[in-house]
Amino acid sequence: MRNVLNELPVFALSIWSGVAAGFLVSLLRLPRELYSRSLKGRRAKAVPLILFGLADVIAACSACAVFCAAMIFANGGELRLYAVCGFLAGAAVPYEAVKLLLSK
Repeated sequence: MRNVLNELPVFALSIWSGVAAGFLVSLLRLPRELYSRSLKGRRAKAVPLILFGLADVIAACSACAVFCAAMIFANGGELRLYAVCGFLAGAAVPYEAVKLLLSK
């Protein structure tokens, strides 16, 4: 039977991997935000929208890869609810921080 103290490093690693994934997704979202600010009410062209869609797919795949690597490293790939919640909470912090910085 597993002890709760054995699960704390897994939770901490899932939070830190979520922070890393959140920064990665925020960095890949930054060009889209800058482009949408430069439009000022005009319609976007098709080519940048396709490129930004591709960047969104890359961001999602990279966040998934970070999560999978962290879970394999932390506890042999066992998927636990607290690890998923820790990852999502860790990813939300830099994502919202960058959103606040860009809104100013």
